[in-house]
Amino acid sequence: MNKYRTNHKTSRSRLPFLSLFVALGILGTILSCEIEDDTPPPSAYVAPEPQPEPEPGEDCTFSTIVPEIADGIDFECGGPEVEFFGEKDGSFTLDFVENPDASGVNTSENVVQYDQTDGVEPWAGFFFDLASKVDFTVMQTVNIKVYAPAADQIVLLKFEDSADGSISKEVQAVTTVANEWEELSFVFSPSDSDKFDRLVLFFDFNGPKDAPSTHYFDDIVMSEGGEVEEPGETGEPSTAAPAPTIDPLEVISLFSDAYTNVTVDTWRTDWSDATLEDITIDGNAVKKYSELSFVGVETVANQIDATGMTHFHTDIWTADATEFRIKLVDFGSDGAFDGGDDTEHEIVFENPTQQEWVSLDIPLSNFTGLTTQAHISQFIFVGAPSKQNTVYVDNVFFYNEAGVSTQPTSGAPVPTVPEANVISVFSDTYTNVAGTDFNPAWGQATIVTQEDIAGNNTLKYENLNYQGTQFAAPLDVSGMTMLHVDYWTPDSSTLNGYLISTGPSETPHSFDITTGEWVSVDIPLTEFSSVVDLTDVIQLKFDGNGTIYLDNIYFYNPPATEPTVAATNPTVPEANVISLFSDAYTDVPVDTWRTDWSVATLEDISVESNAVP
Repeated sequence: MNKYRTNHKTSRSRLPFLSLFVALGILGTILSCEIEDDTPPPSAYVAPEPQPEPEPGEDCTFSTIVPEIADGIDFECGGPEVEFFGEKDGSFTLDFVENPDASGVNTSENVVQYDQTDGVEPWAGFFFDLASKVDFTVMQTVNIKVYAPAADQIVLLKFEDSADGSISKEVQAVTTVANEWEELSFVFSPSDSDKFDRLVLFFDFNGPKDAPSTHYFDDIVMSEGGEVEEPGETGEPSTAAPAPTIDPLEVISLFSDAYTNVTVDTWRTDWSDATLEDITIDGNAVKKYSELSFVGVETVANQIDATGMTHFHTDIWTADATEFRIKLVDFGSDGAFDGGDDTEHEIVFENPTQQEWVSLDIPLSNFTGLTTQAHISQFIFVGAPSKQNTVYVDNVFFYNEAGVSTQPTSGAPVPTVPEANVISVFSDTYTNVAGTDFNPAWGQATIVTQEDIAGNNTLKYENLNYQGTQFAAPLDVSGMTMLHVDYWTPDSSTLNGYLISTGPSETPHSFDITTGEWVSVDIPLTEFSSVVDLTDVIQLKFDGNGTIYLDNIYFYNPPATEPTVAATNPTVPEANVISLFSDAYTDVPVDTWRTDWSVATLEDISVESNAVP
């Protein structure tokens, strides 16, 4: 780590030396008076010369301090000693200088100048220690005046426990103007009190850092502010990630119950900013990263040679991450970090699907900066919003696409909709409509078979161009709201599904394609109803390419999520009742049905003309 050099300013005042001289004179006089007289002679006291008022900027000696953030840090007479991190191929300087633009929200004389050269890490920054743990019980907002070279840059403020960096919290703000002072606010919570005694700052966090930059900042102060909602558990997967189907001979696995894993040094380096738990979901081992900012995984002792692989794979599940990043780092032929031949590249996934397992199959060719792949030693996962998301990770491996299975090794997910809510066309779970022809002669090139996949009867369309399904009698599905289909494909790039009524009248639904796993698709029947007569559905049709496996084709109504009939009218005589809420009685006044400390949304609705909160 590099440390800045403090610039010292020395006052011109000589008052301390004059005061010492006068004090010695007075002391000598007092001693002489004890011997000769109680009254000093008139010449014994010499009045000090009047001192001129200090010039601006010369009223103190600038010094290095250990600040107390509750008192505010104005950098006029003192500043903390900082340590930098994330140098890589660049460097930093930090100086206390005159305000380059004493206007707007900041007219103070002295500010801090922070310079970064190009080549520093995207997460580069600096930190300094505080005199004591920060108390957020009264004031939860930290304000910092910032002068940035561009708008839309992330400024990240992080607090840590200096003795344990895993105890931390960070909040981001974004600059809105360029070359102008503005005050950015970072809101914390009362529950963050007495945890942190180190302040960390990142300017242009995760920016490109491909050119030198200068930022100024000043006046770090606390103020009262609203408590933010605490990051918390927003759910976790109830089922395991999809089981991989790739030939083990074509896989280098770091973490998966399906394969033999290579040795990994650590799944959370000491420079990571996240909490790691090893948990089990549905009998499957899973890595859980909570309060995720970034986490490093290292295989330095057993570096991975992925030159024979074509893809990197992992499965993730999150309920709250809005962005997920994966960085691969190769240490080069010298096998050492920062040895001059390192290569790396980061892939960004914006808005990953939430509350379901997402399989990421990334061609290694997409990691364009990873120009060498024989000594892969680091994997870095990054989540956003920083420190306010949880990501579950499973099945981390490299593979060669030559080993990708051409058929599923497990059956489609078992449906859970009650049979009373279902009209089933093809499923082992339900009673299917009778007499359906799954391979009518329509001149298609598709080869149709029914395969046993892990005990599940499954439709297979090979060499698909189009394929029909003919019902023995028209289906009235107007009482249903959804069509469900499970599909699996090793190679298809296009798949469309159609409902057809007499006419014929038909309209398609285009499927989003994911290969190598079962995908469950639920299609609102409103996608078809403007064209197709839902009381007279005579056929289904699929068209596309490649090979498609299909299962669990059924129409259904989702289970009710709110009542459709009113609650039973109470029969207790009103004379025996004190009612708070009921259409059957006279209610006593209630202050509120949702206090301001509640964590819920309230709506006053009517069910069968009956008021319901």
